[in-house]
Parts: sequence; C-alpha cells; structure tokens
Amino acid sequence: MTPTIDGIMPRCAIFLFALFLMSVQSSAADTISIGNAPQLFVDDYAIAESSGLVHVVQQPRRVSERPILTSDQAWEGSVLQAPCVLWDPRMKFFHMYYWSATGDSIFTCYATSTDGVHWEKPTLNLHAGLNGSKENNIVLRGKGNVARIRYVEFNPNTNDPQRRFLALYIDNVPGLTEFSASSPDGLHWKTEKKIGDLRHVTGGEVTSNPPFFLIEQQWVSDPNDGHRYRGIWRTESRDMQHWTGGQAVVQRLPDDDPDLEFYHACSHFIGSRTHNGLHFGYLYLFHSENSRGVRDDGVRLAGTIDTALMVSRDTIHWKRLDRHRRFFPLGPAGSWEAAMNFVSPEVIHGDRMLFYYSGWSQEHASSQNRASIGLATMPLDRFVSIEPKQQRGSLTTKPFVVRGNGLFVNVDASHGELRIEVLDEQGQVVPGYQESSCKPISSDEPRAEVKWRGKSWGDLAKRTICLRFRLVNASLFAFDTR
Repeated sequence: MTPTIDGIMPRCAIFLFALFLMSVQSSAADTISIGNAPQLFVDDYAIAESSGLVHVVQQPRRVSERPILTSDQAWEGSVLQAPCVLWDPRMKFFHMYYWSATGDSIFTCYATSTDGVHWEKPTLNLHAGLNGSKENNIVLRGKGNVARIRYVEFNPNTNDPQRRFLALYIDNVPGLTEFSASSPDGLHWKTEKKIGDLRHVTGGEVTSNPPFFLIEQQWVSDPNDGHRYRGIWRTESRDMQHWTGGQAVVQRLPDDDPDLEFYHACSHFIGSRTHNGLHFGYLYLFHSENSRGVRDDGVRLAGTIDTALMVSRDTIHWKRLDRHRRFFPLGPAGSWEAAMNFVSPEVIHGDRMLFYYSGWSQEHASSQNRASIGLATMPLDRFVSIEPKQQRGSLTTKPFVVRGNGLFVNVDASHGELRIEVLDEQGQVVPGYQESSCKPISSDEPRAEVKWRGKSWGDLAKRTICLRFRLVNASLFAFDTR
C-alpha cells in the first residue's frame, strides 16, 4: 500500500521533535556550573574549544637558596622531612609538623611561625627524646620507635572542639601501619584507631569526593614484562577508621620512561577540602636506575626524585599536568636539595600559595644523606596558564548561566593584551559584547575586571552564554564571576 501524506506527516513530526529533544538534552549536558569560585584552566572542564593555545605548568619560586628549617637538635639527626603545614585563622599563626630521623628512631616534631618563613621550635615537654628528657619539640609518639605524622587537617565538623585537628600517622608496629588521631589544640594527640596497612585494602565502596581519602605508594605490575614497580594506590573512608575501595590510580603511561616509578603522592586527605573545586596532588617521580642499587627481588633503590603536579575533580581520576615541564625541579648540582625533593600540599595564605618541601643532598640509595625543609611560593591560582603557542590564540568556554556582579580574570597580559567577547547559545556574538567593544587588558593582575563600552555584566544576568577569550602574548590562569 502506498502511504498517504497523512501517514507520513505525523511520523516526520515525531522524528523532528525527537531531534529537538536530543539537541536540548545535549545543550543542557554541555552547560557547566561555575558556582562562586574562580574557574582555573588546569584542565578542559570549562573549555569547549581552543585554537593556537597550550597549557603551561607554572613553577613555584623558592624564597631562598637556603632551607627555612634545618636540623639543629640532637633528636633531629641529619634528616628533616615531610613538612605538614596549616595556617590557623583562629590562632593567627602557622603550625608545622615534620619528621626527624636519627639512628633507628623517627620523631614527629613541631614548629610555629607567624609569617610562614621564620620558624620557632618550642619546648613542649610532652614526650621523651633520645636521652629520656622531655625538653624538646616532639609532639607525637606511638607505640613503636618511628611514629610519624602523614597528614594533619582541621576537622570539617566544627561541632567537637576536642577533635579540632585530625591526623593520620604511621608507626611500624608492625610494618607500615596507619593510625588515626585527633587533638583539641594540635599538640595533645589521642590515637583513635589502629587502622593497619591500607595498601592491602581491596573491594568495597568507591565514591566521588568521600569524606576522607588517601593516596600513597603501592606496587603495580608493568604491562610489558610483568616486573613490579612503584605506583599510586587510593583508599577512602567515611570516618577515618574503616577504609574501602583500594585501587591503583597512577601508573605508567605508554610513552613514559620505562625506568620511571611513582615513589609516593600526597594531597589534602579530606574529600570536601578542594581548592576551587579541584584536588591538587603532588606526585614524587622516582627516576630509577637499573644498573646499580637493585635488590635481589628487583626493587630499585638508586635514583633521583622530583615532584610533579596532578589534579582530580573526584579523588579517583587523576591527571598528570606537567609531563613536559616539571612542577618542582631539583635544585642546582651540589646544593642542599640537588638529588631529591618532596613537596607537601599547598597552603593558601592571602594572595599566595605556599609549598613546603623536604630537599635532599644525595640520591635515594645514599646512606649518608641530609635533608632540610624549604619553601617556595606562587601567586594565588596560578598553577597552570593558557598561552599562545606563538603570538595569538583563542579559547571558547562551555555555556554557563551568568551570575555575579562582574567578570574578572587572573591574567598576565603585561607584554600583550586580552580581550573577551560574549556568545549566545547559538554561538553568535551578543550585540555590544564583541571583541572590538571590550576594553583591552594589558596588565598583570590576579583579578582584573572585564569591561565593554556601553554594556555591563549585569545586563547578561541569568542568560546562558559562552565566553571567547582572545589572547595576544598573554597568559590566562582563571576567570571569575563573583
């Protein structure tokens, strides 16, 4: 039977309506929420398309050629490492927890600072040191001889003053055993649970941004020949006591150096503690040697270690950002930090990000090593820039709903300029917000306001738009609509 036009039309209408629904759903799915925080260009979350641009990882600048904290007490031996630093807004000073290693003992020690650069080691009279005296700055002792704090954070639950500080620490009783602890003041610690070796946790729940998570070293297998090497393992917890979801989250990529290992990694261990919606991880790259310092079981001991930067939006999936430009390279040959460094999670203070790290004079296999603590800084939110590969480039964001009182950019355009135009949902320039109407920004500012002649950001309120950034010899780090 030959179909009539009356039979064809309804089917065509249904088909066209289905296409319309698909396009609406696609548009809704592509629309991003930018919230009340700056949008950092560390990944492609906010980017729809770009042309002529490249991501460039920035490098923190050391505040001095010398360390800010050195070993000068008998119980500190020759090694200070793993600085964990918090700015305390209530007390108006910095807390630092660090390890000191001497003989067969490791102590967790404590220091304070009002500016983050100059530190004091208070006499705490809490725990006995090597000679039995308590006249020292040792802040934590476990049941074994090597109790060392891994993380200290402020408790996101502020209802319990006795647990204002939370910590995870390790004590070899036996092996690599994790413990959870709490404190009302950061000095007097109560062990809450002996957790065990979290590298043996498998199965169970894996959730995005859980209350607590941990990334650490674990053995993984090389896909080519099966030999084991160091990778990064993740576990999570809802209460810091019961842990699930163990899985490898960082392994070699196909084009990595076959001698590269991931010695360890760290990040703020509270899932809700993000920096503008992002978790930054500090990945210790072990450039191992296969011709010396290899144990009978194949474990490599010789080599240097430096710190790479990675990022995650859910604590599960991590992206290495600096595979072509190291986030924190080693110090110069012969220096106190020439062979290894381990950077701790960022500390935000005012308009700066502070990166405390332990620097080592000799490589990993050395038995005569020295380690001290250094500091490097970076302007706020300038982890990664987007820059023209040559001179010019453009970037268009994914659509978002306009909120806030203005549009601001974190940019260094001191040797060029940045202009921005506004696009509607169909990709057409909104009249009055074209590039030629945008007042060029030719400065280095963390929060430069974007303005158009005769138009205001408020006129766009509640509209769904995209932004197109036009860069000429400029570095763009973030945009903000607060």
